[in-house]
Amino acid sequence: MKIALDPALLNAHPVRTVFDAAARTGYDAVELGNRDDFVPANGAVVAGPGELAAARDAARSAGVEIASVAVIQPWSSPDEDIRTRAVARWADGVRAAVDLGARRVNSELSGDPNTPQPCRSAFLRSIGTLLPILEREDVVLSVEPHPWDFLETTASAIDLVREIGSDHVRYLHCVPHAYHLGGSVTDQVRRARGWFDHVHLADTYRPERTIVNPPGLDHRVHQHFDIGTGELDWAEVTTALDAAGFDGLATVQVFGWEDRAERSFAANRAALATLFPAAVNA
Repeated sequence: MKIALDPALLNAHPVRTVFDAAARTGYDAVELGNRDDFVPANGAVVAGPGELAAARDAARSAGVEIASVAVIQPWSSPDEDIRTRAVARWADGVRAAVDLGARRVNSELSGDPNTPQPCRSAFLRSIGTLLPILEREDVVLSVEPHPWDFLETTASAIDLVREIGSDHVRYLHCVPHAYHLGGSVTDQVRRARGWFDHVHLADTYRPERTIVNPPGLDHRVHQHFDIGTGELDWAEVTTALDAAGFDGLATVQVFGWEDRAERSFAANRAALATLFPAAVNA
């Protein structure tokens, strides 16, 4: 298992300092999430070839691998103009990932759970265009069913990945989404066995702990807390991943505490040393 950090808590800082912070807190790999100055969510790639090369070199100088790059676009939109523009930006995102030295990208299914069939059709058209690019660049896409995507469960996402039928498209299991993915963590990971090699690690509360107004609002509640501060059963998480023989990329992905970013990074690194000692201390 390779442990990585999503340093989103430092998105307001220059990317070069992010790699130093990751190394300082015990990580030798990062998953570069959406940054407005590099590969924004739902927008065009901002960083040019020179900036991407400089970031790649800065990561290497810090002793940090860029293990994955997030590319999030409305590629499941039934609006053909939006979808077509998203696919073009997606292709640019793949090329940016390669320039950064990454051979893995990760994404969300996107779309709208209230219109699953049109979104599914749009997604498959997008994948049909992007798959040759992934294959040519030898880049693996790990895709997750995010709460309020057109598909929201592990089972439905695995079925979709199975339908695509390419070694370049895999499932991403996001542990803090557990209460939305259907069944128990054990059920989810057992179903994903053989179809995933990327997980996101963070804690969360059960959605019903949150009061949302007005009543009846169409919403999905989840958090990305420091490991051990929410309600997930981490013994179940580790047992399930061990039983599945998971040996892929495990990314710490915590949001919302920018004021104590490095303390969060270090605390989660220490938690992983207890949960996955063989991987972290190898």
